[in-house]
Amino acid sequence: MRGNLAADRNKLIWWPPAVIVGAACLFCWPVFAGRIMLPADMCLLMLPWNELRPQFPDFYRPHNPMFDPIQQYLPWRIYAVESLRDGFVPLWNPYAFCGTPFLANLQSTVLYPLNLLFLVAGARYGFGISAIVHLSLGGLLMYAFLRTLSLRPAASLFGALVLMFNGFTVSWLEFPTLSLWVFMWLPGLLLCYERALRSPRSVWPVLCALAAGAQFLGGHLQISVYVAIAFLLYAVVRMVASRSDRRLTITAAGFAGTSLAAGLAVASAQLLPTLELAHHTGRVAAGGAAAVRTAFPLTHFILYLVPNFFGNPVNYNYWGHYRDPSALNFFETACYVGVLPLFLAALSLRRWRRPELWFFLALTLFAALAAIGSPVYMLLYYIAPGFRELAGLGRVLCLAAFGLAGLSAVGFDHLLGRTRPGRLGLPLVCGIVAAGTVGGATAAFAPLRQALAVEWHFEEYFRLQVAVALALVASASVLLALRARLRIGSSVFASAAVILLAADLFGLGLGFNPFVDPEMAYPETQSITWIQNHIAHARFGSLKSNGLDWMAHNSPMIFGLRDIHGSDSLRVRPSFELVSGPRVDQSDYPQPDSPLWDVLGVRYLMTRRELTEPWERVHDGASPVYVNPEAMPRAYRVSRYVVADDKAALTGLEEGPARLRREAILADPPAQAFPDAVGIRPAGADVAFRRDAPNEVILETAGESPCLLVLTDSYYPGWRAWVYESPVPIYRANYAFRAVAVPSGKQLVTLRYEPASFRVGLFISLLALSLLAAWATTSYLAAPGRTSSTAERS
Repeated sequence: MRGNLAADRNKLIWWPPAVIVGAACLFCWPVFAGRIMLPADMCLLMLPWNELRPQFPDFYRPHNPMFDPIQQYLPWRIYAVESLRDGFVPLWNPYAFCGTPFLANLQSTVLYPLNLLFLVAGARYGFGISAIVHLSLGGLLMYAFLRTLSLRPAASLFGALVLMFNGFTVSWLEFPTLSLWVFMWLPGLLLCYERALRSPRSVWPVLCALAAGAQFLGGHLQISVYVAIAFLLYAVVRMVASRSDRRLTITAAGFAGTSLAAGLAVASAQLLPTLELAHHTGRVAAGGAAAVRTAFPLTHFILYLVPNFFGNPVNYNYWGHYRDPSALNFFETACYVGVLPLFLAALSLRRWRRPELWFFLALTLFAALAAIGSPVYMLLYYIAPGFRELAGLGRVLCLAAFGLAGLSAVGFDHLLGRTRPGRLGLPLVCGIVAAGTVGGATAAFAPLRQALAVEWHFEEYFRLQVAVALALVASASVLLALRARLRIGSSVFASAAVILLAADLFGLGLGFNPFVDPEMAYPETQSITWIQNHIAHARFGSLKSNGLDWMAHNSPMIFGLRDIHGSDSLRVRPSFELVSGPRVDQSDYPQPDSPLWDVLGVRYLMTRRELTEPWERVHDGASPVYVNPEAMPRAYRVSRYVVADDKAALTGLEEGPARLRREAILADPPAQAFPDAVGIRPAGADVAFRRDAPNEVILETAGESPCLLVLTDSYYPGWRAWVYESPVPIYRANYAFRAVAVPSGKQLVTLRYEPASFRVGLFISLLALSLLAAWATTSYLAAPGRTSSTAERS
């Protein structure tokens, strides 16, 4: 009997994978209607696209006001796709912060293999296609992992659906580096590891290493760290469970370490440039106390039962950040997994002897304790490298979602296997405790809810949320009680449970993410076209007049405009400091009369403010454009230099062009002096751009004496320079920019971005892939079936 059951559990059954893929397609159904999965309706609030609002008569306000998906992910994907289609790897981004590394920005995900989808579907449509693919992938991998743990198909399907559509996954769906491109690889990593332990000489160890590498390439270091923690915790549980078998224990430890090390090696082409950039950002931890400010509040655990207890951004009534508006938002506290999964997770504890239960339970408890800023988190904060730079403690609850998905599947499997009627105690206790918790929280927060603005009509909304939660509690309790007493069969129970779960999670998530008209996503306007036709190699900027009335950072890169502003979590510190201001409010900085506009070479500015001299209005209309005739050229010659520290260099920048046209302020003395260049006479020739590409700039200049050629692009290691074919050093000039010493006469100066971190990382990645390919080939050829068949042929 036991053998037949094990054989049945290992059979390949097709209907659960079909349900998984179908559910992913259904959840993202607007993609098939030609919509794009982006909050592009936000563009209609911003300059210059707000002038296009009459073209969209149905637009009232953004469906869900998300900003980073259109300010970061969309411009980055467009730039990556266009660069790869043009035949080069975009190592450098010349269109933000006066130039900044692009591939080194981890979230650019240039090397993430599944982002080849964007090359086929296009950047705008690719987000929806990628969501369907990754939701399906995560669900299928979770299903396969749970089946490997000997759970029944229906139970494995249930756990997969919880993973796919829980609150974390759905809320961060349009921030794909968090919920899709990294987190969805966790079940695959565990699946390959478990299979590798059972078949050490198979291809599974190679697949485990590749899964580890894929999630490191997925673009979010914080979630990658959490995935690695979950993986190591699983390895520890497997070692404890197999402690009687020393060989298996050693194998489990060896495979865990080797898989992570190989995954890091595979991702080295991405990770080494990222680590180099992190070193130059000047980003430091704000301290443990500041980190705990973003901890998950104990009061918010009510969100596991009533996900919209504090409102929802879709309804414009979220107030869950009542303690500290700067520390939390809806996304950071999204933790809902459904009511029925919670009850099933409690029921799973009856199988406490199963090692997988230890893992899922330990993972859930670890995530909860870390999220609230307990000593568990502080221990990692102080001993784990890089952990203190990770903010948003509530995001660790993605591991709790995974743990609860696994626990619910174990509880589900336990009920499916029941052959004798059981007691009603646990289902009733779960229902009573859940209902009591909802009632207590409702009463406790009544004074705060009454203080909300009357126009929100929040009480009506809140009563509906509580009623839905209590209905789900009652439904889950009744369903579990009926199955516990064997009043319904396993097939009926399984179908009812999946339907209840889908109604619960789809009811919460279906309307959360915007799917909008693709024409809203940064269309070209008259003002943008005018600037493109006039700007040449100069820089661009925008300033808000009020609210969101400014051009979203990074959006100018879509149109090839070299903006001084930008948005990124990793940025080169000196150039960022020049444009961020003391309040880090780039949309309002620098002020129009600041000499920084001249120093940075900003010739064109888009704003609805009324500007005075030196700005001249050159393009009228709904989105006015001003020109700055006093802006310094992006590349120019000076015949004199001084050496000064950063403080003195910043003071020199405040003097504006009057000084910088005469001399450059170098951070270090030139390696080789050029005496003729220290006079006060300025160089007498202009500089011409012969090539102005993302990874390479070629300049032509001529003069009667040696000089310094200054390029107001960000100084950063990895840039190399040649005068004709002779290599020359690049100096950091004017605090944040580049300068090259040029001899007299006509010269051709080439600056090319060739970072050693990428070359070394690429070598390590290719070497690791080659070794893994050799390992896979050897394993395939040495497989028992393959060996015997080869012997028979010979």
